Amino acid sequence: MDSTTNATGKRKSDDAFPHADADFDAAAPKNLFASLSDQNWNIISSFAAPPDVYSLSLSSVHFFREATDTATPDSDNKNAASAAKDKKVLATQLLRSSLMSSLGRVLEKSSSGITFDAVLKMGELPEGSALIAGSTIVAACLGKDWSNWPDSADVDVYCSAGAAPQVRSVRKSDENFQHSYFIVYSFLYSSFDIILIHQWLVEQANCMFVGVNDTYIDFVDNRLLYVVDTKIHHVEKWGSYAENWEHSREESESEYRRKTIQWGAGAVEYANWKWKHSMDFGILGVVPINDGRHDIKPRPGGYLPFDFTGSGSVDLIVAKTGIPTSSLLDSFDLEICKASFDGRRFHIPDPHLTFAGKTRMETNRRAVVSSYVKHHREPENFYPDDRMDYSRLASNTIRAVRRDVPNAPFYRLLDIAAALPDRYNPNAGFLARRGTIRDPAVLAKWGPPVQFHNWCCALIKRLRKYQKRGIDIVGAPSIVDDFKADRYHIKFHGG
Repeated sequence: MDSTTNATGKRKSDDAFPHADADFDAAAPKNLFASLSDQNWNIISSFAAPPDVYSLSLSSVHFFREATDTATPDSDNKNAASAAKDKKVLATQLLRSSLMSSLGRVLEKSSSGITFDAVLKMGELPEGSALIAGSTIVAACLGKDWSNWPDSADVDVYCSAGAAPQVRSVRKSDENFQHSYFIVYSFLYSSFDIILIHQWLVEQANCMFVGVNDTYIDFVDNRLLYVVDTKIHHVEKWGSYAENWEHSREESESEYRRKTIQWGAGAVEYANWKWKHSMDFGILGVVPINDGRHDIKPRPGGYLPFDFTGSGSVDLIVAKTGIPTSSLLDSFDLEICKASFDGRRFHIPDPHLTFAGKTRMETNRRAVVSSYVKHHREPENFYPDDRMDYSRLASNTIRAVRRDVPNAPFYRLLDIAAALPDRYNPNAGFLARRGTIRDPAVLAKWGPPVQFHNWCCALIKRLRKYQKRGIDIVGAPSIVDDFKADRYHIKFHGG
């Protein structure tokens, strides 16, 4: 017999533990969870992945009570008071602590240049002005490191038309001397002028404007931007000031900054040229007029550093006039990508699925993709003599899709284009404009089917991307591994 066991079969070590009766079994988890203070739970949560904290919170009613400790790692931030409203329930407080730490780790590994402190400063903007969504927040929700994945470094910032100048630049009065200041040379204001600036993208995030992101939702021609209706007016590309200075030929940081401020004075003219020459398309009823609410410029007295040759991984997505920032997320194809953070609080759609690494695809887009995959055929010759063959092939597929999914809300401008007269002339000379793809009337007629095809390609690419990252798309369209759908281009660059 084991030396630790007496004649009655009782182990000596059993005396060190309370009697395991039914009452104790029921109270044990409660006593275990209560043995740690709320502050200790917050510390533990800040090191744990959000899905683990979410599962822990659901395991006991202990976490569904008012928290006794409200201090969290971000409590010294100015918006902590408003955030405290979200932290009255202990479970919510712990999940927030985990999400904040996870987001900080994701931003630290991104190449955007945006820091966690800068994101918290975004919370000082008027509520509803801006938010961050997309893969950055999805990675934070799941506690994942996707920094080595293609296209994973981008930080997507969404804002309303009215809030865009504040997101770019906000001038502060002279009494706010604690903020950074720049000395601006006379070429801007005819004299030296010290202006105290509080900027989010420029001052807080230390970013600079590097151009309009033409390929965010279009792949053929900017004027076909709205073939699939969108609430987006335009997308701006921003980059890290430090990285762009490092890659510039300027030895002096101050000299590079001086030049970017000077170049920034022409940002509005640059944007107006882009809209005039590549985004006005009255033939299709698409005329995104620069009405003054979409000027790419700072608030009066603010600065907008600009380097046309710069690069960056921050997208500022600006809504059309009258569209709230949050409404920009309504058209996302994957529910999980709607997770967002505005500098104050997180919004997690369907947390049960999100923290389980699962999501659903928007119903109409799922139906269109399922049908498109079934009917799509790749061209026999990917470089045909007549590039309009791309449009003909896409049109055949679209007709089949519309038979399968007749009521999807994506066909309006396709119908407008179909009703236009066709003046395409395959025998027109190479340098001719009328009757070729350089003719706006021809592009309006033949371009939309290609654009629609490219949009479907983008949906399929994003679906596969998240599946490869381990996200379970509930009820996802069935796509075989060797399915291929390449984007089409019917317009030569510079044509």
